Amino acid sequence: MSIEKSKTPMFHYGITIFLAAVLFVYVFSLDSKNPLDRLRRDWLGAKGPGNTTEEMEKLCTKNLVPPQESHDESFVRMIKKAAMDDKTVILTDVNEAFSAPNSMLDLFLESFHNGEDNITRLLDHLVIVAMDQKAFEKCKSVHHYCYLHEDIGIDLSSENVYMTKAYVDLVWTKVRLWQLTLEQGYSFLFSDIDVMWFRNPFRHINVYADLTIGSDRFYGNPEDHSNDPNTGLVYAKPTRKNIEVLKYWLEARQRFPEAHEQTVYYEIRHELASKFDLKVQYISTEYWANFCQLQKNFTKLATFHPCCLVGLEQKIAQIKIITEEWKSYKSNNLKS
Repeated sequence: MSIEKSKTPMFHYGITIFLAAVLFVYVFSLDSKNPLDRLRRDWLGAKGPGNTTEEMEKLCTKNLVPPQESHDESFVRMIKKAAMDDKTVILTDVNEAFSAPNSMLDLFLESFHNGEDNITRLLDHLVIVAMDQKAFEKCKSVHHYCYLHEDIGIDLSSENVYMTKAYVDLVWTKVRLWQLTLEQGYSFLFSDIDVMWFRNPFRHINVYADLTIGSDRFYGNPEDHSNDPNTGLVYAKPTRKNIEVLKYWLEARQRFPEAHEQTVYYEIRHELASKFDLKVQYISTEYWANFCQLQKNFTKLATFHPCCLVGLEQKIAQIKIITEEWKSYKSNNLKS
């Protein structure tokens, strides 16, 4: 008798399992195209054919906010649109002060139209990075590839006097964008917004170099690190080496917290050459001209940069003079 009693719970447990299995087979044998749909209808108490898999997905997702595109993703999408066939893109940045009417942005874009070598076509490959909303709105009114750099967290809209904290923050943002561009497999030629383009500067870039940089002062040998660099014009290819170089450059800011990116590059240039076997080409000021080592040879220059001048007004005034001299040169050249 004790043995029979001990078997009773096991018998009831077996019957329960059997009935559950029968119910499960019944549900899945119903005429729904998707048995899971029938389960959903039964559990939710719905009648008729409603609440299918597709409808349930709509119910679950209709109130969800679609995923937002990150700032980096937005920038990458834009450089892909703007890039040349060889995956090269031209970059510049601008803030409110430099995008005001008749200020640097207008002069910069105008220089392409005043130039030779049909360089207006290069505007199709130019991405302008706006550092604030007003600069972004102005950019959209005059150009088709404008990117609003919203992920900065500081006010970069004013003129930002040379070497103030805001100025230093502004110039470092471009190095991060350079790195992101290379990581996506794109080459870039970065130009400061106050560089005037009169001829195609790509003609002076040699393929052997990892990095091509303008010069404040050029002393004859394009591979010599004694040349004074100017990062107002920088070209880089999307190699693993260059990506690591830019990371190292960015990290080096911690050693020189009050210095802008050009000064930090100058301080670490020998480290970069030895650590990464970095091959750098410094461009002669005869081709990428400036006010630090003034050479106004209009038969050779491709760009003109008002570096070594302080203040927006002074730079604009001198650029206008250079532009008129360039126009005069072109006019006389056509007559001869």
